[in-house]
Amino acid sequence: RRAPNMGWLTFTFGLERKFKQLCKRLEVVRTHQQQESLKFLSHFHRQFVLRDGKRNLKPEGRLPVELFELRSNGSALCTRLVQVKAEASQLNSAFCYILNVPLEGNGETSSAIVYAWIGSKSDPDSARLIEQMAEDKFNNPWVSLQVLTEGSEPDNFFWVALGGRKPYDTDADYLNYTRLFRCSNEKGYFTVSEKCT
Repeated sequence: RRAPNMGWLTFTFGLERKFKQLCKRLEVVRTHQQQESLKFLSHFHRQFVLRDGKRNLKPEGRLPVELFELRSNGSALCTRLVQVKAEASQLNSAFCYILNVPLEGNGETSSAIVYAWIGSKSDPDSARLIEQMAEDKFNNPWVSLQVLTEGSEPDNFFWVALGGRKPYDTDADYLNYTRLFRCSNEKGYFTVSEKCT
């Protein structure tokens, strides 16, 4: 989302030539977040995770609380888990979330509680997928994994980690009326295309 062009330039002018020497049929395509092709996303088997932050950034002190929202825009292949701000106001009853609450330690052996939060109006496929992603991506011997339905959240860690209980959207009727368009001038003329309905 906020990545500078330096990584792309380094790859294009340095590493791309080396990769092409190793693999003759290499196809290099630059893509931006939320504009990934279906071919690219199919490699992740609906388990694509977008984290906020920078590469190789070592947090000092205690690890931060992380909240991830399960998003999909029109196709099961386009499903991705996107990190959002860890606040209760980010929740919505129509979606599913993963809340990672670190407890002790710093690194791969740090203990944590991971909650898979299933909104009361979310679809059953999203609920199954969020449980599977929590198990695959966040579970290890030092983690306590809990699946919660909306309304059954414990006050001690869940709400405290989100900064306290706050009002959040309990319905997503706007999804029935929302339309997303992409405006572009990349072909030399202005075009508008609908991305999803």
